[in-house]
Amino acid sequence: MRARRHVRRPPDLTSLFDVLFIVVFAALIRAAAVENAAAHPPAPPRPRAPETPPEVAALRQRALSELQAGLAGLAPLVVRVTRDGTIDGLDVDGARVRLVVPLLERDPSPDVRLRYGGDRNADLRVCRIAARQLGTAELPRYLVIVAPAVPLDDLPQALYLGLRRDLEHCRSDQRAAAAVLVDPAALQPIAPAPTPQPTQPPPPRTTP
Repeated sequence: MRARRHVRRPPDLTSLFDVLFIVVFAALIRAAAVENAAAHPPAPPRPRAPETPPEVAALRQRALSELQAGLAGLAPLVVRVTRDGTIDGLDVDGARVRLVVPLLERDPSPDVRLRYGGDRNADLRVCRIAARQLGTAELPRYLVIVAPAVPLDDLPQALYLGLRRDLEHCRSDQRAAAAVLVDPAALQPIAPAPTPQPTQPPPPRTTP
């Protein structure tokens, strides 16, 4: 009796192609992930702000309260500035002082065109102008408020930067207690005062 010979079947090529496709596809995904990670490294962690000790926080709060109380006792001196860079009025001690003082000058350079006059002449600085109108040399009891007529973003750059520099001159030259540049875009609208309603007289009393 003859022994049966085992015939070897050819490998299933379809299965081999499937396995090869899976291996190549996984390798491509892995390579793409590595390339993307190299192109977009993770952002470094943001440093944590140092914690303020409770005692220091309490001292800070107290100092801010003292500053606020000190500023609340100052008389406001409002310097009105138009869009084109002209002081057209002062509000001080409950009165409006009208004046016309340009703060900007033409510059012959085509790259500059406008320059702040106070950088050239100290007499054209905001607080020097205000003090001269009040007949004084210093403003130690005033909170100087520079109030442009338009938002700060709409001011010429020369005017905006010049006004910012003038805040320091107000404190150093005219000894103003404080000086600030207020953006009108940040002001809250003031609600009109309610109109008082007329009171009706009480009906006359009738005697029986």
